[in-house]
Amino acid sequence: MYLFFRKKIHGHPPGSAVRAIPIASPLAIACCLLFSACNVTKHLDKAQIGPLLVKNSLEIKTEKPLPLDQRTPLQYELSSLYRQKPNERSILALGTRARLWYYFKFKDGKKKLSRWVMSKIAEEPAVYDEELSLRTANNIQNYMRQRGYFDAKAAYTVRYSDKRPNKQAADTPPDSTIRYAKAAVTYTLELGSQYHIGKVVYTSRDSNVLDILQKTSGSAQIKTGGPLDARSFEAEKLRITAELKNRGYAFFIPNFVEFTGDSTNTVTDVTVEVLPQSDSALHRTYILGNIAVFSDLVPDLSSIRRDTTIDSIYFATSALKFEVKPSRLKNAITLRPGMLYRQEEFDKTVHNLNALGIFRFVTIRPLQDSIQPEKINVTISFSLTKQFPIDGDVDLNSSTSSVSGRLLGVSGSLSAVNRNLLHGAENIRSNIAYSLEFDLSPRRKSLIFSQEFKFQNELRFPRYFDYFGVWRGLRGIRAISTSFYDRLRKDGQARVSLNYNFLDLRGFYVYNLFNAAFGYDLRSGVEHQYAFDNFGIDILRPKLSPLFDSLFGQNEFLNRSFGNQLFSGFLMRSFTYTYSSRTNAFGERWFFRLNTELSGLEELALNRLWALPFGKQTWTIADLEFAKFARINLDGSYTRVFSKNLTAAVRVGVGAAAAFGDTEGVPYVKQFFVGGPSSIRAWRIRELGPGANPVNSDIQPYYQAGDFRFEFNGELRFPLFWWIKGAVFVDGGNIWNFKPDDPNLPGARPDTELRWDSYKNIALGTGFGLRFDFDYFVFRFDWGLKLRRPYKTETENYWVDWSGAAWRDISNFNLAVGYPF
Repeated sequence: MYLFFRKKIHGHPPGSAVRAIPIASPLAIACCLLFSACNVTKHLDKAQIGPLLVKNSLEIKTEKPLPLDQRTPLQYELSSLYRQKPNERSILALGTRARLWYYFKFKDGKKKLSRWVMSKIAEEPAVYDEELSLRTANNIQNYMRQRGYFDAKAAYTVRYSDKRPNKQAADTPPDSTIRYAKAAVTYTLELGSQYHIGKVVYTSRDSNVLDILQKTSGSAQIKTGGPLDARSFEAEKLRITAELKNRGYAFFIPNFVEFTGDSTNTVTDVTVEVLPQSDSALHRTYILGNIAVFSDLVPDLSSIRRDTTIDSIYFATSALKFEVKPSRLKNAITLRPGMLYRQEEFDKTVHNLNALGIFRFVTIRPLQDSIQPEKINVTISFSLTKQFPIDGDVDLNSSTSSVSGRLLGVSGSLSAVNRNLLHGAENIRSNIAYSLEFDLSPRRKSLIFSQEFKFQNELRFPRYFDYFGVWRGLRGIRAISTSFYDRLRKDGQARVSLNYNFLDLRGFYVYNLFNAAFGYDLRSGVEHQYAFDNFGIDILRPKLSPLFDSLFGQNEFLNRSFGNQLFSGFLMRSFTYTYSSRTNAFGERWFFRLNTELSGLEELALNRLWALPFGKQTWTIADLEFAKFARINLDGSYTRVFSKNLTAAVRVGVGAAAAFGDTEGVPYVKQFFVGGPSSIRAWRIRELGPGANPVNSDIQPYYQAGDFRFEFNGELRFPLFWWIKGAVFVDGGNIWNFKPDDPNLPGARPDTELRWDSYKNIALGTGFGLRFDFDYFVFRFDWGLKLRRPYKTETENYWVDWSGAAWRDISNFNLAVGYPF
């Protein structure tokens, strides 16, 4: 018998595999830096330092080849154990470590510039350290033994290169006359066989504890046939601890769980022993006694001014009045006097109080009652965060709301929040934003291309209420599950919003958009988010200019979508689901968003019922027509982090919108478009489509929109130097209509409909970009190049011929803030 995970690991990498490090004589490294003709050789010579570590690599040797889905995450995990890593590589500096030059140049400087360069730009040289390689090899070996590979062995070899002054083979042991510039370390891991679990037996001298262990063994983290992995045993400790703490064992801790085992070959029978017999207090279950809630982080009973008791919970404050209503706090607290001690109820209470969004700190202190030792009294205290924060923002971008190109957008916003409006943790946020877009194209008629004003207000209640009975009805007809309904009632937050948006596209059109909505937000864990607008009304009032009529007035399909319209929904106006995963063992992260909108369905149903006795009528409110359409939009992305300096990302998006009833077309503001800094970057916003419709470069602004959207993007991101990162990308896609334009109507466009051969209309673009990543914000410059048009004409083929073409005709420059996806 022996105790797992306390077994001492012996052994070191074979001495014959380790090369000595010469440090007696100076060395020189020639580095060619971007923007500089200087090199770091003279600085390295003066420093008298050893070789630079330029590479770490890992070789895994197994009896049987490891599948790719096992080898890749294992290498990703083990790479985090390197005790020493090379300096960052600068692609623009021809593969050298550009930050080293700044280190040697400014390390002895006394001025503010030198201190700033040393803290922001310079990087200390990663001089190879043999001791760190030895520690890394031991870490890798111990890590794998904790994973159940008890015969695992790790070693390392060092390869030196760029020797001075004498020439010598790379595998020749260095001596005092040779100075090496570079060192590359290769770690070798021999895994051997993995040990597995045989029988699992639970034991405890406390019969009640043993009964709990046997009843909950189905959810055990260690199972027969599973690997002898330390992570599974730690997870089993936490599981047993949670099971007992949720059954009254208030003072149980993971250290009260011990594992022993008996091995035969590579199979080990495991015994799980819980709770020593020595301390009787550990074998006792507890109930909750008094529960007190104080509005001060450190309660002072002598300074209490107001107090009250609700449902046997005592509330007190040293202020003249309660900043947060005790009734609101009571609803967030799931603990009650007399209930069995359950750790999950403590966790729920902390979660519910923090979810209110008004506390800086929340503490819950359980303490055994000195008179009634079978009871545990609970003290809850907190401190409020700032109630009235004000924030401002200035943004420089290429706005995606624009319908033209060659624009520079400048915007500013001011927001104010009251986190405790009605003393019940109600949160109201107001935001005012104003933006200008300047037309930088040579054909501009005015410097200011557009201006936009937004006034947004949102009132959030940290609780659920269903005044209209929508969700009760959906549960009654089994449209939603009972578990989802219960989660919505427990964690859902009601939301009311009222917004106004004014857009003036100089010389083309002006529109006013009013929006009011009521709905709910629900977060399930950290990965799943739901947003519902049960009730919503949007009022759109556009005004077209004479110039717009002269350019687009003959386009009947565009005119139809620009009328005064009312978007309405009284049961389910919109729904948004967002999934954002954590990074897994492969360095992968997934993101998915689904958004749906529905307008006019209730009005259509009532209108049809009205038509039965009274005949068909068209209902309007003043001069507003009810818009009837359904819209769905899906976007998914996949990000893979290969290393600290290399990331790949892929995105796919699909959307569809269709009108129904007596509405002939989807409103223009609800149609789809592509192009621009967050879409297909080789084309400007709304320049592409629909379908094979040729681009008319003589018309400004671009206005193309359609009923169906398909696009995809791929991007490889890498560092350049300092905080500047680079990217190369490929974009593709287009938009289409579900119905072809009627050729008998003015402005009919050719080949716009979605058909079985519409894949021929997919546009392709590529390009490269720069990202100025300052952590708290990112400036992004992307230069897109057209590869394939979505159409061909008598003079133009699908594939773009770059030879002899003007760069302005085959490229598009994009400026934006933040990553595109």
